[in-house]
Amino acid sequence: MQQPNEHRPDVVPFGSNAVRLSPRQWLVALAIIAAVLIGLPHAWEAVERANIDADYRLPYRLSDDYWTFSRWARAAAVESGRPRTLVVGDSVVWGHYVSPSETLSGHLNACETDALVSYANLGVDGIHPAALAGLLEYYGRAVAGRDVILHSNLLWLSSKRHDLSTRKEFAFNHPWLVPQFVPRIPCYRESADARLAIAVGRHLGFLAWADHVRIAYFDSKDLASWSLEHPYDCPVDAVTLTLPSPDEPPTPLPDARPWTAKGIQTFGPAWVPLDESFQWASFRAAVEVLRRRGCRVFVLVGPFNEHMLEDESLRTYKRMTAEVAAWLEAEGIPYFVPAALPSDLYADASHPLSEGYRLLAKRLLEDKAFRTFMRASPGRNSKESRVTEPRGTEPRPAGWHGHPEG
Repeated sequence: MQQPNEHRPDVVPFGSNAVRLSPRQWLVALAIIAAVLIGLPHAWEAVERANIDADYRLPYRLSDDYWTFSRWARAAAVESGRPRTLVVGDSVVWGHYVSPSETLSGHLNACETDALVSYANLGVDGIHPAALAGLLEYYGRAVAGRDVILHSNLLWLSSKRHDLSTRKEFAFNHPWLVPQFVPRIPCYRESADARLAIAVGRHLGFLAWADHVRIAYFDSKDLASWSLEHPYDCPVDAVTLTLPSPDEPPTPLPDARPWTAKGIQTFGPAWVPLDESFQWASFRAAVEVLRRRGCRVFVLVGPFNEHMLEDESLRTYKRMTAEVAAWLEAEGIPYFVPAALPSDLYADASHPLSEGYRLLAKRLLEDKAFRTFMRASPGRNSKESRVTEPRGTEPRPAGWHGHPEG
């Protein structure tokens, strides 16, 4: 019988460089690939340096780096073998106009007198409730069985645009964290294949790590785009294995003056009612994520800069905070709705300045519901915390620690 290549001796079956793998060899190759995909992100944690201190927060440049947030959440959960209270929220918690030590968690650490109690800043600049729910669900798995102070900022209900309930398409913060299919967000017009890629990527740690490398070392650009802008630079040299400092201010540099000194005018937001608000439903979803994971949740509502609101808008805001308090009461969730801070302690509609955070921390620590919440915390002193002069700085972790429990 004639062979297929009898008249063409120069033709080699499957090509001269072809390698045919047996089923066993395929299994070995897949195992090696899986080991690299799973092991590389964990190995990266051991060599990448970050300066962690008492008031560490996610560096501003890494606000979209959810892999680093996940690492920080694991490190923040426990300090020197004892649990910490996690302060979670948007840029009000993160501290857009202040340094890390001047944030709410920073002032809580300075004012707290119980040596067993400390607070960690898990705020993310620009995160809104719809994105926060996704952040906790997919990248905040270490936030489980912890005490959590969750900030509620009604600024996200001040218009249909902020609420994401407008039908007109526009770019908003953290679209990778919002629901991709259900419930539908009318102003979010991403393609179906991109939505599917985002939804799948949330469950693949290697892809989150790859995003981390891109954001932290390549100016949030892919390698091809970065190389075009840096034609004479070696990509390997760009990977310094040192993260940005949490002291690095936002870009552009915020104007850390009182809102009145900046000439900001009073305004009357078109508030979205709670029963129609997508962001309020998302905030409740974030609460549910935390409670489902066994967290004890305390909600801090505001304080919004009421001095900026026109009379009718202020009355609407007061009604809305009362409705929020009623919902929290019905759900058995402890909360605190502080009075507005003095006008000159706000930088804008919702962000306090350093002295505003200090006063807010003092009021929170004096609040009866909060003291009761902290006394009931497992493993803490039963004595009631008191507000006194700062207790000083204790030794803090020098690097990343720990892994998700369970």
